[in-house]
Amino acid sequence: MDNMLQYLVNLSIFVPFIIILIVVSIRFSKASLEGIGIYKYTQIIERTNLNKETDVFVLKIGDEGCVIISSPSKLEKIKDLNKEEMKEIEEKRKEIKKIKLVKLNKDDTKLKKLNLNKLNLKNFNLKENKDGDIN
Repeated sequence: MDNMLQYLVNLSIFVPFIIILIVVSIRFSKASLEGIGIYKYTQIIERTNLNKETDVFVLKIGDEGCVIISSPSKLEKIKDLNKEEMKEIEEKRKEIKKIKLVKLNKDDTKLKKLNLNKLNLKNFNLKENKDGDIN
């Protein structure tokens, strides 16, 4: 009976201690893993599908880059890109993002101007009851 009591005391002390250690180690590992991708040396700038199995990638490696075609059977380097070409590609991508944001903002304002409560119910062959329900 004495061994059983000692076992229960050890269990009640060490199990919570181990759980606390696991939680602390997971929190520290998450904090260190979040910062890993910030300073990548290689980046995929753009990816375009040519067909179901073939893709074209523009990779940035340091300051320079390259264009690669990838298929299930092979990986082929098409062209090397120097610093100036990479800067030009990145600037064009930033311009495209700005244009897309402007278009989204214009579409958003058009949607706000459209008032869906004033739909013409006669066009849909619907009638509104006295209670405001639509039949």
